Amino acid sequence: MSSVMSDQSVLVVFREQASGHRALEAAAGLGVPLTVVALAPKEEPSSRCGVRTGALDEAIRDSAMRELASARALLGARAGAARFVVLQTSRDEDLAAWAAAAGLRRALLGARRAVFGLRPRDGVARALARAGFEVSVID
Repeated sequence: MSSVMSDQSVLVVFREQASGHRALEAAAGLGVPLTVVALAPKEEPSSRCGVRTGALDEAIRDSAMRELASARALLGARAGAARFVVLQTSRDEDLAAWAAAAGLRRALLGARRAVFGLRPRDGVARALARAGFEVSVID
């Protein structure tokens, strides 16, 4: 690892699943400051669904906050040096734009769960890579 990389915070996109726990542990082992993000996707209203209450967005945000609480507990004493953020997004590129503006350049995230043996494409990882991030997907 280069000395430049050791001076920069690493982005961890935390998902409450086994691979998300492994990604957090891998990032913590790097010995650099961490920025742990839980995503709270927000649906944009469409012509098909004219009713919008906000209750769903609030429930998703609460779930993301619980994910961050879990990440904080998993980090234990190392959590004091980490930054924790719930980020509302409308599309995968929103995280990449936010992270770039925050000066981050490296990201770790857990692999998405495989359904019937097939792992879906990860739009978040792809968006980060397209934005020039060094992305590590942990199984």
